[in-house]
Amino acid sequence: MQENESAIPQGICSIPLLSDSWHRSLRYGLARSADDFPRLPQGELADRIAGHARLEHVARPIASGLAQQMADKQAVVVLSDASGWILHTFGNLSALHGAQRAALAPGNLWSEDGRGTNAIGTALAIADGCEISGGQHFLAGNRHLYCAAAPLLAPDGRIAGVLDISGPAHFSHRTTLAQVQAAARHIEYLWVTQARLPQQWLMRLHARPDGLDSADAGLLVFSEDRLAAANGQGLRMLALDGSQIGSATFGQLFPELAQSASRVPLARRSGGWYRLDGPAQRSPAAAPAARGPIFPFATSGEGDKLVRLLNAGVSLCIHGETGCGKEFVSQALHRHSRWHEGKFVAINCAAIPESLIESELFGYRPGAFTGASKSGYVGKIREADGGVLFLDEIGDMPLALQTRLLRVLQEKEVAPLGDSRRWPVNFALVCATHRNLAQRVADGEFREDLLYRLQEFSLTIPPLRGWPDLPGFIHQQWRALGGEDRNIALAPPLVDALAAHPWPGNVRQLRSVLKVLLALADDGEILTPQALPAGYQPVNEESEERRKDHDERLIAATLARFNGNISKAARALGVARSTLYRRGARAAGGE
Repeated sequence: MQENESAIPQGICSIPLLSDSWHRSLRYGLARSADDFPRLPQGELADRIAGHARLEHVARPIASGLAQQMADKQAVVVLSDASGWILHTFGNLSALHGAQRAALAPGNLWSEDGRGTNAIGTALAIADGCEISGGQHFLAGNRHLYCAAAPLLAPDGRIAGVLDISGPAHFSHRTTLAQVQAAARHIEYLWVTQARLPQQWLMRLHARPDGLDSADAGLLVFSEDRLAAANGQGLRMLALDGSQIGSATFGQLFPELAQSASRVPLARRSGGWYRLDGPAQRSPAAAPAARGPIFPFATSGEGDKLVRLLNAGVSLCIHGETGCGKEFVSQALHRHSRWHEGKFVAINCAAIPESLIESELFGYRPGAFTGASKSGYVGKIREADGGVLFLDEIGDMPLALQTRLLRVLQEKEVAPLGDSRRWPVNFALVCATHRNLAQRVADGEFREDLLYRLQEFSLTIPPLRGWPDLPGFIHQQWRALGGEDRNIALAPPLVDALAAHPWPGNVRQLRSVLKVLLALADDGEILTPQALPAGYQPVNEESEERRKDHDERLIAATLARFNGNISKAARALGVARSTLYRRGARAAGGE
């Protein structure tokens, strides 16, 4: 039963942030004595973690370091998604009280409507950082807990999750909120710099020129002259809303700079300093004239042909090995097409559980099913209205949903789950798969009529090892990941070694190796092949021949010492008998 709002303590009423949160908690119908909370089953938790892989990848090193800093306060660092579900907990959970230890483990829900006033849930509710200490928590069971949290913005401006510090309230936490907010800014900074594409250019903003390369800098990423991404600092500096990403132009944001087409490495503007980093550091006015081939594996003519097809409303289907860059190509098409003012909306049909993919694609009205958001959800198809819808791994879409998708493509209307209304939509469609769709049709697992609708034009991306200018693409990716921002150079022998690798995992594998190099390198370093992880370093044939010769002589000497006894020689060398046989050894005596 809902508690009387007059029961809110006077100390809470005097603080607007707490008072508002407690009133919301009461309106949710929560009881202060509640102690039974939802927890995700392991399978659903694994799916949710997989769906936030990019957030986790960027946040993990920062969160781990922060957890080490907070160890003396017996506190842990928590990473949640935008719904308040805990994805990861960093630090020593065993240092906490038993109930707190269980509540702060992955899979627990800490939204405000689930646990009342708490740092994670309240940070999500107000879209800002906050700290909640002891009895300020709505639930009596959390009265011994201190929490400080800050929301994390993805480069597209949406709240992707929350970074939180939680620990015993009896420790001093004078700087804890500032620490978690600084860590959140660092995560957002890394996310934007790592997600930036080679064709995009970056504007850095700061009050001081020496702060332009710090995590406190505002970052604005532009595709030609349109705002494509930003960190929270950048949005706050210009008083922008995340919804303006994808629509605001450079000319609207900086009318006094929009006409400049010259090289501007560093300059002062009202309120501080800015620097433009991009293709040849051109300003946005010069960027349209700087176009080269859209795709690194194709000529500019081939890329232009694909753009014309997309502009004409022709559905494209991209084939290629896993990790070969199908989404990279689709994003490039979006940026260069007439659909660039709309959103690029991607959904991986193989990564979303079959029970959720229908609501993800088509949306749902409030209360359409158990667990549905109270505000409903428009769905990916309506989000893509006016832009590009990218359906990755389309060959894994369930048959039942194929029928609904076909109807949407034919009628250009979508009906959310539980809603009798139909909403008109207009978008360009790009799908991708590594499967043989014709074979899927023959096996009865894919609709033939949908295949013809999706594959009006087909494109096959060659594997990375077959691209004509692989060294150039490696340098592009290094810039996109931020290597040049840190003045870290790839020595020519290292680039040659990377270009010679077979890359069975294609672009995804290459980017992973480059990220490892970047994470382990010091600013200003020149990386040689010795910096490559094991398995990627070039083989020195002369050294390899010397090693084989040494091994053979050692094996021969050991066999002679044991009178040709293979078993004894193998034990002495610490290898299997089969290894000696493979190296050409022959038993001279009995076993």
